[in-house]
Amino acid sequence: MYIIPIIYKKATKMLSQYSFGTYRTTYQNPVHRDALNYALENGITHIDTSSNYMNGEAEQLIGQAIENRKRENITIVSKGGYIQGKNLQRVQEGYKVDELVRYDANCFHSISQDFLSDQIDNSLQRMKTDYIDTYLLHNPEYYLIKEIKKGLTQEKILEHHNIMQLRIKNAFALLEEKVKEGKIKSYGISSNSFSKKRSDLHFLEYKHLVGYANEVSNNNHHLKVIQLPMNMYETAGEEAAKWAYENGLEVHINRPLNAFNKDKMVRLASYTECINFDTLLGQIHEVPNDHFQEVIKQLLDIQSEYRWAGDVDDTIEYQVIPYIIENVQLDPIYFQLFDNFLDCYKNNIKYKLSQNTAKEMNIKGPIDAVALKFLEDKEYVTRILVGMRHKRYVDKILAYNK
Repeated sequence: MYIIPIIYKKATKMLSQYSFGTYRTTYQNPVHRDALNYALENGITHIDTSSNYMNGEAEQLIGQAIENRKRENITIVSKGGYIQGKNLQRVQEGYKVDELVRYDANCFHSISQDFLSDQIDNSLQRMKTDYIDTYLLHNPEYYLIKEIKKGLTQEKILEHHNIMQLRIKNAFALLEEKVKEGKIKSYGISSNSFSKKRSDLHFLEYKHLVGYANEVSNNNHHLKVIQLPMNMYETAGEEAAKWAYENGLEVHINRPLNAFNKDKMVRLASYTECINFDTLLGQIHEVPNDHFQEVIKQLLDIQSEYRWAGDVDDTIEYQVIPYIIENVQLDPIYFQLFDNFLDCYKNNIKYKLSQNTAKEMNIKGPIDAVALKFLEDKEYVTRILVGMRHKRYVDKILAYNK
């Protein structure tokens, strides 16, 4: 049984172990701006981002936040490799990229030297900074995954593994040059495949990485970080993490609170029940709009179908609200009531899912606190990346570290 006290403190683990994850954040959202500024003001000064997060708008958010702060007091990790959004449009319009992986219609990929050089310059411009503290190759295994989809023989798969390793080595050579130019201070790899078992065809071999870095730098490398998913459900990456730790590299953990288990996503967090649901539902049923009431009925009918917390957020944000705006002539006097109802609806779905998770894992106490402590206790973990799009998420991390 996992049990955690209401307040805990570990002398060897500090608030600085946490990183502000910027996935799905944008400079255009004042809530995201407030959250990042609040985190920086309260001691969370390590930021993780990527060139493809919200089509570069996450990096622009960082640029706004650090503009009037001492740069040397803030650590920024960014990544490159994905070709989506504006970058994808550039390629489709004729921009040439070497070693291009056409993964699917909406996602290309490359870690070629020309593309990485271009991406680093663009990231620096968006973040209004002269340098990036650590720059990571972002899931270089996309090349391998694309090739494996073709149903190749084991011999051919091994051949593509070797090609991928060579591409990584060549990318390291470019990144060492960027260190010399002062555009980055160090580099590494963020890979979901580090968390795979060795028997998995998508597993990314890591034991040659330090050797590659030494080879392209005359034994004076700046390889510093590996990043991988790990949480209470997914622990296969421990082998890679321990290897990195033993070789003097930092280990950054992503998805500490979003886990894959038995082919479904599980949110490792606790939620409180919204006790006003029945009252709000009664008020919602009084709204004189048949089309609107049909939407509410459908929402109630699918309450038991959500598999994880992200499902309900996506349903509301990308389906329900756009549908209401476009198709339902709702009197503006009911907007606030509808907003309150949706918040309560989402909260109760997440509450029920979290109760199931707590029961399944036999957890007593806040699930997210237990999940984070699980990682804090591992000596090889340097950073824990947590998405903090709202100030309340920052407050949770601050509370856990009192």
